[in-house]
Amino acid sequence: MGVSIVLIIGEAIGGAIGGIIIGRSLNGSSFGNPVNFIIGLVGGVTVGYLLHNTLPDLANAITKGSLGGVLGSIIGGAILITVCALVKDNVPGVHDDRPRR
Repeated sequence: MGVSIVLIIGEAIGGAIGGIIIGRSLNGSSFGNPVNFIIGLVGGVTVGYLLHNTLPDLANAITKGSLGGVLGSIIGGAILITVCALVKDNVPGVHDDRPRR
C-alpha cells in the first residue's frame, strides 16, 4: 500500500497546526511558532505515516477516508511538541540562560 504525496502534505499541515496550537497553550515552555511548526510537522508526518501503515482499518473507520490520518497527525504533532517541551524543561541548565515569561 503506497502513501500518496497529497496524504503526506495533509499530514504535514495537520501536524504543523497541532504543534502551533499546543505550543501556544504551553506558555512558559513554548519554543516559538517557527520551531513549534517544524516539530509539529515532523510529529504529524511520523504519526500519520505510522497510523496508515500499522492500523489502516482504524484510520479509515474513524472518519471514512483520509481525514482519520489528518486527525492522527494533528494529535501526533501535539504529542511531539509536548514531549519536546517536557524534555526541555527537565534538562538542567536550560533555564539559567533565559528569563521565564
